[in-house]
Amino acid sequence: MTSNDSLDTLPPSAQLALLHAQAAKPSSNNNNVVEEDPFVPSADDPVVVMDNSTYEPLIAGDFPTPIGKPMAVPVKREIITKKNLDLNSESAFPSLSASPRTPVASAWSASSRVKAPQTANTTRTRPMAPASGGKKASSATQVTDVLELPANQQIANLNSKPLGFKSSADVIQQVINKTGTNIIASTNRSGITTFLIQGAPAEVARAKRDLVAGLVIKRTVEIAVPSSTRRFIIGAKGATLKQIETKSNTRVNFPRKDDEDFGFNEENPDELVIVTIMGDATGIRIAKEEIEKIVGEKTAKQTIKVDHLDSKYYLFLAGPHNSNIKQIEEEFDVKIQIPAIVVDSALNRDTSISISGDKEKVQLAKSALEKSYADIEKLSRTVGLSIPKRQHKYLFGKHGEVLKEIYHGSGCTVELPSSEESSENISIRGPDAKLVDGLTFVMGKVRAVQVSVLDLSESYKSSGKEALKYARFALKYLLSKNSIKKIENDHNVQVGVPTAQELHKTVHLEVVSTVEKDAAGAQLAISSILRELTPQVFGTVDIEPYLHQHIKTTHRAALERIQTTNNVKVIFSDEKENNATVLLVFEGEDKSAAKASLEAASADLKKIASESSDFISKKISIPAKFHDLIRGPKGTTLNAILGPHAEATVLFGTSSKDTVEIRGLSKDVTQVVAQIQKAHEAVQSEDFAKSYTAEFFIPANFSAHIIGKAGIHINKLKDDLGVKIDIGENKNGEEEKVVVSKNKKNAASAAPVKVVIQGIRLNVEAAKERVLSQITNLADQVTLSLKVPKEFHRFLIGPSGRYVKKLEDKYNVFIKFPKTNRGDESPTSSPIPSNPDEITVRGGKKDCQSAKEELMELYEYEKEEQEKRKERDIKQKEYEEKRAIENKRRAEERAARDARDAAKEAAREAKKAEKEAAAAATAAANATKE
Repeated sequence: MTSNDSLDTLPPSAQLALLHAQAAKPSSNNNNVVEEDPFVPSADDPVVVMDNSTYEPLIAGDFPTPIGKPMAVPVKREIITKKNLDLNSESAFPSLSASPRTPVASAWSASSRVKAPQTANTTRTRPMAPASGGKKASSATQVTDVLELPANQQIANLNSKPLGFKSSADVIQQVINKTGTNIIASTNRSGITTFLIQGAPAEVARAKRDLVAGLVIKRTVEIAVPSSTRRFIIGAKGATLKQIETKSNTRVNFPRKDDEDFGFNEENPDELVIVTIMGDATGIRIAKEEIEKIVGEKTAKQTIKVDHLDSKYYLFLAGPHNSNIKQIEEEFDVKIQIPAIVVDSALNRDTSISISGDKEKVQLAKSALEKSYADIEKLSRTVGLSIPKRQHKYLFGKHGEVLKEIYHGSGCTVELPSSEESSENISIRGPDAKLVDGLTFVMGKVRAVQVSVLDLSESYKSSGKEALKYARFALKYLLSKNSIKKIENDHNVQVGVPTAQELHKTVHLEVVSTVEKDAAGAQLAISSILRELTPQVFGTVDIEPYLHQHIKTTHRAALERIQTTNNVKVIFSDEKENNATVLLVFEGEDKSAAKASLEAASADLKKIASESSDFISKKISIPAKFHDLIRGPKGTTLNAILGPHAEATVLFGTSSKDTVEIRGLSKDVTQVVAQIQKAHEAVQSEDFAKSYTAEFFIPANFSAHIIGKAGIHINKLKDDLGVKIDIGENKNGEEEKVVVSKNKKNAASAAPVKVVIQGIRLNVEAAKERVLSQITNLADQVTLSLKVPKEFHRFLIGPSGRYVKKLEDKYNVFIKFPKTNRGDESPTSSPIPSNPDEITVRGGKKDCQSAKEELMELYEYEKEEQEKRKERDIKQKEYEEKRAIENKRRAEERAARDARDAAKEAAREAKKAEKEAAAAATAAANATKE
């Protein structure tokens, strides 16, 4: 008889009694030894020291919630019953249903959860409860399995239980609801709890795993892994690590890395990092297996650095178009990275070559690379050549492109002296047979470039010692107006500008061209501009450097007015220069008015500076060794200090290496100075940069707003503060303290989700404060609606949404308009409007009310204006009708008058004709008489 068959033929009470008897007196027969369940912690691995004599026998049926995630299907163990056990023995199994008894209270719950058993015939088998959902599984597909948990491994027996753990009974009920199985639990006198689980095979296995996950005490195990495997265990965006955690139902943590921008080549393969795994014994075992599997795969690979090869030979090692490197990579199946070509000794840095791949093949590739290097070094020769210093940079080209062109064309490389050296000698390196080709190629490059020098101070030599000053002013003006860029485009040349160090000695421009005529044309264009920039057009005004950026941004409109009114160009010094001088250049044609315009512009700028007295600069002294800690990786700690809305600017090492300068409004500067000094005290502690974890809970209905669409909000918070934020899934039944919002009714009804933030303590606390502040703001969010006839919506929206956007920015709200009849939408239209006249406003309660009132005021104004327009239109129409009638009357009168005049004229013409006819007749008669 199998274990399932023997158990199914007994009532539940007898089944559990049988199991307890087996646990109390294990068989000495090896064939009857129960297999070790991989899901059950060993009883010999105590976590809690306790007195087991306090446990009373308990038979509890149908303990009635979803916990955790579906776990891996466990291996079902087979229970082998003792063959010589007499199940009919009254002494071994006394009747449990002969008379009613008082139920024993569960040790897992504060209140009794055990129902009094019903009086029944002792021979009747108690049926198992149907699966959840009311559908009873087919007996052909059901199995019965057993799970035993030692007392010292159960969370319920801890003196101090974890936050959120109610009772074991609740966990069992969750598993029943989640898996659809039937579970009977019993605890014997020795404290061992036995679970009888019945249901479909897959669900029974899942129920066993969930019971262990929910009831067994969590442990923490640390394992060491090579640092080079860290990124493979974590995976892209943490995908691999998340998969391991889901499969094992554990939490896996890596120590925080100070610099997030670490590269694979920077990992030390011999360095170990400690990985912490938190969970139950089985989950820890699964997680360890998964991690060790990845480590085993990746440690077979290796990355080494080859740093004893001279970078002068890198082009030869790489070969034309990296052909040599590609050949070695294909031959040994490795990856070889050669850093950017460096031939200028002033730019020398870490020029190590990295080789990645299988350990053995990496070493073979290294040997092949070293052999190739030895052959190249043995065959290489050099020849010297003197080239004007100003042309050296044109032999290098952008990112060494010209050097590569020389190598590909001649098989030789060019070595240039440092830009700080005065030497004009260069070296051409290559095989003997190709040195002539290299020399020819280089000379051809030199001849192809025409470099002419234009000294700007020559235009102001009449000014004596101040010639250099005016030349600097002129260059500054040319750069601010982009005049040099225009000349380059117009004349097809390149104009080289002196560096900051060179400006202390001379001010010259290098005009480079392949055609000498183009260079001459560019020089002539520059000279023409300089002729207009006479010394009298220049003026200066001294303003504190910290005010320059403030004036350019805050007083932009006033600055434009000063320039337009006085016909003056205002040029501020570069912020890196920390120079108080502001250059003024008169741009008018009448040079006689230059002095007055410059003085007026200077006075206006000084007035703005005096009015900016609330914008201050304060310097404090903090040792330079602490500056990077205060800034934090990518400035994240400084962001935490400044806060999300601070307007202050922090500069490190301005006047001296230990100086920290804070610029901004006085109230902001005072606050930031205090925060930086507080951070200075904190960074002196060794624990400042260590990883810190903060955990708290927020209402689940706000989590989506904290995360944002596609994670935009949470990712910005991570980037700004350099922290890791994990917002967990909603878990029913959690009793942890929830953030209390102003809207207590909504907060009470919202289930909590756990938020875990990891990083530098100061950054973590700032991130937590921002999240809680956002939760408070979200709790105050309301949605108000107002009904405005749709024909007025276009007036409220404005051209291209100008009016509504201005209103949204003013009150920090979101305004939605319904779709229009034409099918187009407003900038913030709702996708499915319920009412074509309804406008919704969402945001803070006070702001929403203000925005709504302003919208209604605008509607009332437009409504009145429309009524006035209608009245004006009616009056205009009436006026036009009257005017039309009057015009018609006048036209009729004019037509009648014209008709009368025509009739009179016709009568006169008729009478005249009659007279003429009569005269003719008389004349004819007289003629006849004669």
